Amino acid sequence: MKTFLLVTAWILAFSLNAKQLDLKKVSDGSNWIMHMDFESMRSSEIGVFIEDAYENIPEVQSKIMKVQEKYGLDLMNTSSLSMFGSGEKHKGIGILEGGVDASIVNRFAQSKDSIESSKMGKNIIFSSQKGRRPMAFTALKNGKMIFGPDQDYVSEGIFLAKGKGNGSPGHPILNSLNGLLADPGFLLFANVKGAMEVADLDERVRFMVEKVDAAGVVVGDHDGGLKIIGLVQTDSIESSEPMENMIRGGLAMMDMKISNNPDMSKLFKGYQVTRTEKLIRVEIELSNAFLIERIKREMKKSV
Repeated sequence: MKTFLLVTAWILAFSLNAKQLDLKKVSDGSNWIMHMDFESMRSSEIGVFIEDAYENIPEVQSKIMKVQEKYGLDLMNTSSLSMFGSGEKHKGIGILEGGVDASIVNRFAQSKDSIESSKMGKNIIFSSQKGRRPMAFTALKNGKMIFGPDQDYVSEGIFLAKGKGNGSPGHPILNSLNGLLADPGFLLFANVKGAMEVADLDERVRFMVEKVDAAGVVVGDHDGGLKIIGLVQTDSIESSEPMENMIRGGLAMMDMKISNNPDMSKLFKGYQVTRTEKLIRVEIELSNAFLIERIKREMKKSV
């Protein structure tokens, strides 16, 4: 688990200097999207530090090689991960690009009695009913892996990954998020209004989000630090002001806690909240230097 957390931190850090999301590879009708792009990596300050550090940790290198040899996943050459869906519970499509060896993935899947296989054209789709919920996946020869709850979702994902699907027309908030930073590494978007039509939400959750039309967040390197930009579009101008006040109140409480914690004061470089009619924008800046120091500490604990 410690090694997994370190590897995850490595991937997250390198994703902070990445390319914009390609909406042609997102299913039409997607009400939520999560995207991480690792291709333009190694150039961020945190990314360079972690890459150099991992090269000097034989235990981590050994674990990564074992994952590659057993499962066919080369974590160091992963290009991007996109996940999206309508909002229906436990249903969506995932596309992992880069670092996938289809022959090893297929060999591993075929060795498991709990995994069934079927053909769709030239592709083998594996599925399993074992576990908390059903799942299906396929590995393509061009280094991509598609996964979802069943064969139909995986089949759609194959077409999207190959650029043959309809693609997403986008949403004003999603389009804005996709252009806010030159090199966004992490993007999360939710068409809340659309998702609520198909999602089985708890009444308390529904009450909290019913005034929100859409929202999202994007993260990337900026001016020697890490910038987080969040957008919230409410359903009316009347509901935007109390929503802004609620956000400001939450940040004010965070500010009070930070003022009493010297370490946290070093992490947060500042924040800003602005509102234009129905749109609320929140910007938070974090210190790369502080994050690197904390990563150093965690590495010493974990190895």
